[in-house]
Amino acid sequence: MAFYYAVQRGKKPGVYSNWNDCKAQVTGFSGAVYKKFSTRAEAEAFAGASGGYGQSTGGTSQRVDSVSSNRYGRSAGGIVTGRAASSTNRHNASGVHSASVPQGPQFHSVADIKPEDIIAEFAGVETEALAYVDGSYNIRSKKFGYGGILMRRDGTFETVQGSGTDASLASMRNVAGEIHGSMAAISAASKQGIKSITVFYDYMGIEMWADNKWKANKEGTIEYKAFISEMRNSMEIRFQKVAAHTGVRFNELVDKLAKGSVGIL
Repeated sequence: MAFYYAVQRGKKPGVYSNWNDCKAQVTGFSGAVYKKFSTRAEAEAFAGASGGYGQSTGGTSQRVDSVSSNRYGRSAGGIVTGRAASSTNRHNASGVHSASVPQGPQFHSVADIKPEDIIAEFAGVETEALAYVDGSYNIRSKKFGYGGILMRRDGTFETVQGSGTDASLASMRNVAGEIHGSMAAISAASKQGIKSITVFYDYMGIEMWADNKWKANKEGTIEYKAFISEMRNSMEIRFQKVAAHTGVRFNELVDKLAKGSVGIL
């Protein structure tokens, strides 16, 4: 399915037929406003509008704030500022991936996912694959668990799901599930020969422990940090914070998978 990228505010406003051309107009432009559409007419209407961000219906709106980023898309202060060092896609002013603009119907289950849903997620993503992960904890059974979706650029995907009751990990409650979900998705990608992945998460520790921003002092976090360090010898791993429970539909879906893994749903 072809998409049209409308730049309302950027270096050169207009309609572009591919993401790279659109990205060139918004990257480094403070306050850039752009949006993806499935028809040229909608894209042209948005590009010609003067009302500002998020005024048109349909598609997915994006806004870019000019920031100085390092290799993994974080500012010098360690705050996530985009999916990749060169671009920010569907993020609010703080750089957190959010659903301030409707993304389409929420998924009730993985059966609702269509190839075009997966492909659309790669707008602005520069890695071969991406994954959404989440964790959960059942206080009654003292079981932690995780759910995740690994997506590929061809529109295919697979889910990762699991649980455990190891006491040293269960003491971390849902955090144990969060880090094991990240590890499961990255492991699945590695086994397929994927060399780069962006992991979307809603618990900050997923990135902070991986990048040595937080001190790892528990068995689970020490294991996670060592795992990421080892995997980065053979693949590029990027992270992106997602605003939890704000309607980001893939994040909402992996939340369901995580809860299902521990018997909450």
